[in-house]
Amino acid sequence: MLSRVSSRLTLWHTALFAALSITVFALLYTVLKTNLGQRMDESLLNEAKEFETLYQTQGIDALRAEFKMEAEAEGTQRVFFRLLSPRPEECASSDLSEWAGLDPPPAEVANLQPRTELFGTLSLPGQDHAIRVIYKKMDNGAIIQIGYTRKEDDDLIANYRALFGACIAVMLLCGGVVGWYMAKKAMRAVERITHFAEHIGKGDFRQRIALDNEGTEIVELAVAFNKMLERIQSLVTELREVTTSIAHDIRSPLTRIRGIAETTLTGPSSIDAFQEMSGIVIEECDRLMGLISTALEIAEAESGSASLPKVPIDLSTLVKTAHELFRPVAEEKAIFFTVDVPPETLFTLGDKSRLQRALAHLVDNGIKYTLSGGQLAVSVKADRTNVRISVSDSGIGIHPRDLPHIFERFYRGDKSRSTPGNGLGLSFAQAIVRAHGGKISVASSPGKGSSFTMTLPRLFPPT
Repeated sequence: MLSRVSSRLTLWHTALFAALSITVFALLYTVLKTNLGQRMDESLLNEAKEFETLYQTQGIDALRAEFKMEAEAEGTQRVFFRLLSPRPEECASSDLSEWAGLDPPPAEVANLQPRTELFGTLSLPGQDHAIRVIYKKMDNGAIIQIGYTRKEDDDLIANYRALFGACIAVMLLCGGVVGWYMAKKAMRAVERITHFAEHIGKGDFRQRIALDNEGTEIVELAVAFNKMLERIQSLVTELREVTTSIAHDIRSPLTRIRGIAETTLTGPSSIDAFQEMSGIVIEECDRLMGLISTALEIAEAESGSASLPKVPIDLSTLVKTAHELFRPVAEEKAIFFTVDVPPETLFTLGDKSRLQRALAHLVDNGIKYTLSGGQLAVSVKADRTNVRISVSDSGIGIHPRDLPHIFERFYRGDKSRSTPGNGLGLSFAQAIVRAHGGKISVASSPGKGSSFTMTLPRLFPPT
């Protein structure tokens, strides 16, 4: 039972409620007991002063009569009065029949200075309650002693304890009920999210958690959960599309391999035919291996599991190398290929080989989709935080409806379907650039060309 969070919350709420109630009771108990003691001491002192005045003005006989009258009025079992000489000996008193065992005053009373008093507490045989007493010394050395039983104060405190016991029982019951209600209310949203999680476990990614006024933390959890669902659904959809695309792209080379093998086996047997078949099979296998390797690298880069070396890379040299590599291909198509690199050396941190391949894909696309006599330019610009490498061509451009999808894996626009490729180049470039903490963007107009820009964090090597 206590393994449930709601039960533990209820228990903790009840325990906290009990601790607070007991603390309040202890404080009130201390204040009540202190106030009762102060009230009794003030009453004793005032009465002692009245007796002192009466004795000094009217003498011992008047004081003895006042003792008797006051004791009978308040009850001889509740109070007693005595007048003691300096020796000390009893000179006058009220009825002491209820106060058996009343001893002479303690020694420190004899040492009191005139017009001073001393308070004390007595316990007498046969008395169930303590007795509060005052000794007041007068100018002539005589002492007035007054004693009051604390029965009424003790009864009041006992009633307070009994009342508190009943109150705390009711309060703990109410606190437990309130705690249970609050815990259930707080956990209702968690149970609702758990219900949705169970649906997700069954493969239902379509539902979303409705946001309610259940507290900031629960709302933030629901929002994060919905974002996770959207991401999972997107990944599942993308996985299905990738699986379909890979199956399609793998089927073509496999069909070709099977066709050439079947043709070779059923045709005239010759060394040349088998050598030609072997060459085609090797070529198609290389294509398949390249397709699979690129797809795996994209997946690793996008998931963040790719291990990228963290070394300074000279981007200016990187661009110049790409220009030297692709210049013969561009010249073969009669494309004017230029490079604009600033004189300063520009660095970023990462994996040189992967960035070379990402740039190579952009340059290769520029050459592939630019007609003879067109232009291709690679430029490098930098500011204090970033380095931007732009690959611009005067090619066929990209249709606006294709722009949002060109970085998706295996996506190929209508105009590119007739061009050799597998639709992974731009996806690979984007994944690698993002893995380096950068971004890639595109601007294009149909018939006017395209411009791809890689933005990478700039590194300033220590001098």
